[in-house]
Amino acid sequence: MKKQVNTAIAALFLATASMTATATEKESDYYIGVGGTTGSGTYSAGAVVGSFALNASVDYDTDSVPVKLGFYLDSGDRVEVQYQSMDASSPNLGQATISGFNVDYKLFFEEPKVGEFVPYGVAGIGLYEWENTAQYFTGGDNLEGVQWGVGAGGVYGIDETLELEVSAQYKKITWQDIMVGSTTISSDNSGSELYLGLNYKL
Repeated sequence: MKKQVNTAIAALFLATASMTATATEKESDYYIGVGGTTGSGTYSAGAVVGSFALNASVDYDTDSVPVKLGFYLDSGDRVEVQYQSMDASSPNLGQATISGFNVDYKLFFEEPKVGEFVPYGVAGIGLYEWENTAQYFTGGDNLEGVQWGVGAGGVYGIDETLELEVSAQYKKITWQDIMVGSTTISSDNSGSELYLGLNYKL
């Protein structure tokens, strides 16, 4: 997974460099963004042992520095591909890394303008991996899961190429089932995330 992620990041930046070099005749349809997040969530796991249902959960805090490549649609909305590696920590969970890619669709209520704050709604899906799970599950490999999220945010145009962006999202990741002996354990992560960053139009 790490090699695939590094390759994908390298391809992302090579693509943006190529698009910048070829966007001399017309206005670019692409932008790149980087920012920081802070959030909190809950990891929940459940299993059925005989006739008993067992459930457990633990709260954690997160932070990350996501990077993204965005595309302006003719409608004025945007589609973004984002890579994010979150550090999750709590007294009970210890340290864990949750990383992956997601695709977001951002529905703007009006066209963003320089000197104005314009709000949007956002929804997205993604594929994530939880590293270091062997600390918590016997014989377990890294968990892989499907993520979805919804939220709202907005952008403030600083100038024609640079804008400030803020957003708040609810996100949930449903992890693959794992086996501990003959018992199947199902688990998920859910929580909220605040984002602050800058976008640069290519």
